[in-house]
Amino acid sequence: MIRIGKKLEGIPYTKRLGAYAIIQREEDNKVAIATADGYYFFLGGGIEEGETEIEALRRELMEESGYSIKNINYFDKVTSWADGGDRGPLDMTATIYLAQFDKKVVTPIETDHKVLWIEPEEYKDKLYHEYQRYILDKYKELKKITKN
Repeated sequence: MIRIGKKLEGIPYTKRLGAYAIIQREEDNKVAIATADGYYFFLGGGIEEGETEIEALRRELMEESGYSIKNINYFDKVTSWADGGDRGPLDMTATIYLAQFDKKVVTPIETDHKVLWIEPEEYKDKLYHEYQRYILDKYKELKKITKN
């Protein structure tokens, strides 16, 4: 498993486990990301005590988008020294899945999050977390391979 970022010495890091999705839209090859407070992220978030990765992923996607998800497939797992904003510095372990939206089932409760459909090439450098930029690059490479 790859480690992204540089650890700052003398800074306490909080361990955080997360599950995130690259939501794919087949008809135009766009992917969904979330925007909040002017930043861009993959949809997903922290795994709560007692949850599996998939349970956390489903819960987070409902909270952020209101959609259930389908065709969930493991993509990668990375660790990262990350800026957690209000949470402070994080020692992040993020599991990334590929998935698709299924049905709109609830009104999102995280009203500050907006879902955007984007071209991966246009947003790679705009994602807030370095590990998510790394994963989006890896996803773009996968898409190139599967097109050929």
